[in-house]
Amino acid sequence: MTTGVAVEDLSIRSRTGAELLARTSFQVPPGTITAITGPSGAGKTTLMRAVLGHLAVGAIRVSGSIHIDGQDVFGLDRAALQTFRRENLAYVGQDPGAALNPVMRVGALLAEAAPRSVRAERGAALRRVGLPEHMLRSRPGELSGGEQRRVALASALVRGAGVLVVDEPLAGLHGQLRNEIAELLRSVAADDKVAVLVSGHDTATLHGLADAVVSLGEPRAASLRASSASSVPGRIAPLAKGFRDSRPVLDHGVGAEIALRAKEITARAGTRTLVASIDLSVGAGESVALVGPSGAGKTTVARVLAGLHPQASGTLQVNGRSLGVGHARRSRRDRRRIQLIPQNPLSTLNPKHTVLQTLSRPLRLTGVRSREVADRAAALLHKVELDPTMLYRYPDELSGGQRQRVAIARALAAEPEVLICDEITSALDADTAAAIMKVIDRTREDRGIGVLVISHDMSVVAGHCHRVFVLADGRVVESGKTAAVLGEPTTPQTRALLA
Repeated sequence: MTTGVAVEDLSIRSRTGAELLARTSFQVPPGTITAITGPSGAGKTTLMRAVLGHLAVGAIRVSGSIHIDGQDVFGLDRAALQTFRRENLAYVGQDPGAALNPVMRVGALLAEAAPRSVRAERGAALRRVGLPEHMLRSRPGELSGGEQRRVALASALVRGAGVLVVDEPLAGLHGQLRNEIAELLRSVAADDKVAVLVSGHDTATLHGLADAVVSLGEPRAASLRASSASSVPGRIAPLAKGFRDSRPVLDHGVGAEIALRAKEITARAGTRTLVASIDLSVGAGESVALVGPSGAGKTTVARVLAGLHPQASGTLQVNGRSLGVGHARRSRRDRRRIQLIPQNPLSTLNPKHTVLQTLSRPLRLTGVRSREVADRAAALLHKVELDPTMLYRYPDELSGGQRQRVAIARALAAEPEVLICDEITSALDADTAAAIMKVIDRTREDRGIGVLVISHDMSVVAGHCHRVFVLADGRVVESGKTAAVLGEPTTPQTRALLA
């Protein structure tokens, strides 16, 4: 049995001298859960990875130690550390889908994680995370983001490790599923006597879940919280009475300007239908929400609209111009018309490129001369409220909120007519999320572009979106003005999102 995790006086800096993690100490005994909270940039992910004995390239451990089962993880050489991690630690990162081999079936992924396991144990691991056993035959690309997250968690559970490290497991999940994952983590700790370390911004759920909370970036390093194994409260987001804006809400009647119009959008993965006959529209200068439970098909719709999902059909127009769907090719200019900002920008930012290098390519594709690129890139950073000095930083030197702003700047560099924001606030603290949405709102108003917001946070939807489409099982089940839909939902799927 594990003796848990002990972190003592740990502090980490970047190669440029920036503080990545202030001096921190805490313990995670077996059978308990410790939550790591704090604003974006406080060092949550840095700390979680350090527990694995891993530091980002250029990061320096200034002081402190981490012991797991009495073993100093920083005292092991590379080979010994790999063996130790394999036998004692299980880790689920912020973007678990990126860690799943796309050509392997789920059953093979679980077998690779736990070679000694049998099929029955792998099926039981899936059921434990709320997935049907037949998904053992599925490939990651056939799953939603929420389903991929649960597969990654099942892969960690099937190993039976004594320490479970989970980075942002509640991000991008609707309320009911968020509560289910929280309850699962509590049962893993209590029933299996596992030491669980979890990070996140959903402080209401985390504080109800955890036995101890380590608040990074705040005066006190750790504060004990009473936890109930029988009840894990979720967050009920306070909903605004409706979107407030200086301009009228578009009703798409005669003469209304439509930035994006999609009809009969259908997408498949192999023989499986992911979404079917989706119709939606976004007006110029309008913000529209696409919501629904995990697995409903929201990200699939976003990828089809952005031209990234080949097995798709339907019709799509941007400001009256027809764009190819599925295998139909789009010109370079047409590819720029719709820009998708992903949930986890770190997975799409080249770790070897500075911010300037990241912004240079889309700027050059729009015709900006080489000698003007740096100035235009600095202007883009100013628009997203970043200091131009950050042009010369690498992704691992930025906080989550800063990386998200860089992703927005990169999308704006392409001069799009439609922005698709896929859960861009899910892994951010409340203040940073509000600042990000302020940038999106200002961009929408200044440029008159259409914005499609995918989110599980109903307070974001209520406060920033004119209209909302509710997706469930790959189909639109409810739509209308945001205040009306959220104020008086008519379907059980919509009511579940508000739970």
